[in-house]
Amino acid sequence: MGAGRIGWMARSRCATLAIVAVMAGLAAPAAANEREPLAVTPVPSTPVAGAFTLAAVGDLIYLRPMLATMERKSPEMLRILRRADVTYGNFEEVVFDLSTFKGAPQAESGGTWMLGDPKVVDDLVSMGFDLVSTANNHATDWGVEGMLETIRRLDAAKLVNAGTGRTMSEARAPHYLDAPPGRIGLVAATSTFTPMTPASDPLGMVPGRPGANVIRTREIGLVSDADLAVLGRLAGAKPGSPVTLGERTYRATPSPQQPLTIEYEPNGKDETANLRSIRQAKQNGNFVIFSFHNHEPNEETQQPPAFTVDFARRAIDEGADAFIAHGPHQLRGIEIYKGRPIFYSLGNFAMMNNSLDHLPADMYDQFGVDPAKVTAPEFLQARGAAIFADPNLYESVIAESRFIDGQIAEIRLYPVDLGVTAKGAERGVPHLADAAVGARILERLARLSAPFGTNIAIEKGIGVIRLAARQRPSP
Repeated sequence: MGAGRIGWMARSRCATLAIVAVMAGLAAPAAANEREPLAVTPVPSTPVAGAFTLAAVGDLIYLRPMLATMERKSPEMLRILRRADVTYGNFEEVVFDLSTFKGAPQAESGGTWMLGDPKVVDDLVSMGFDLVSTANNHATDWGVEGMLETIRRLDAAKLVNAGTGRTMSEARAPHYLDAPPGRIGLVAATSTFTPMTPASDPLGMVPGRPGANVIRTREIGLVSDADLAVLGRLAGAKPGSPVTLGERTYRATPSPQQPLTIEYEPNGKDETANLRSIRQAKQNGNFVIFSFHNHEPNEETQQPPAFTVDFARRAIDEGADAFIAHGPHQLRGIEIYKGRPIFYSLGNFAMMNNSLDHLPADMYDQFGVDPAKVTAPEFLQARGAAIFADPNLYESVIAESRFIDGQIAEIRLYPVDLGVTAKGAERGVPHLADAAVGARILERLARLSAPFGTNIAIEKGIGVIRLAARQRPSP
């Protein structure tokens, strides 16, 4: 055997012995100089000092630039949005240039393939918006290509956005606005989404998936013992045990209702991860908004589901300063929990889905309509009459919350009319409501908020929630 070969074997044996020694050391009892586990303790947060105002609206289905029209017809509404220290809304669409787009509409949408003119991003900035959430059921209408292009355009306009990303960690992470009053964090999630919407993280050689930050839920249908027995026989389940058919699980209840009562069980892992993001946002910032897109149980219901109420309060406990929900396209109540506002739905701020020019063939197929025989507006008008006829969908508010040294002092609610009686291009475009419509909006919101112990006074056409000193959290 040559000397080179002998030398190589010696070196190899030495290396092997070194590896064995290292592995033995790892398995050996802790050495005297080994560090104790790091003690992790909560990190305090400094609230925004002095006076701070947050203006918030619901869904921005704002598909074409209409700023010039709003400047002329409702300048006071724009003044409210612009005067706040921070203004927030839910960006429920994607934006890109269809003529150069490399992706395609997905086989399933969030209800409509929402596509906005890219110029609407600049419009929103000019209107005063600083933060938008992008986690909702329309995030992937046009695939991850449309979603990522939307993020790119929002970033380019310096419109801080959260809720979608190239991985779940990115979609779930807090994003920040460094505003003059302080650092404002935004975490955004959705419980309503299509099957391809959830993002995922990489694992080993498997890459991550772009998408949205989701909170998964399981539907629970509450039925009588007799109905459960019938369902059990159909499913071949053990008598008396819960029955799962499709994506819904049925359980017996002593007081069954008609129509069927649906409850929701949220995914604990999703909730825990979102609560951790809220806590991090508060530790690294001065003020935290949690945005939640939530259609459940349906768009006809004005009361939030129990799991949303529970999670909203837990989000406040973890550090959220404002919990802002949207999704059902109409107002739901307002709760003040531990001196922090919970808006269970702020409805729509803009709803221009009737003005799309370009629709996928899938949408016509869903309704059995021949695209060669109708225009897009004719089709959308007929569809809207069947689905979006409820006038409540066109009435909402701008919620202006005023904080002092991190403690909420007052919320002012400005009623907004999206033109329920308007025709064509005017329908779905917001303006401040007149006295009659405004009173109707505020009276409904006051009624929906009363079960949460929230009193809304109506003063000169504005809803006002004032917090007594005892309702405010301690500094």
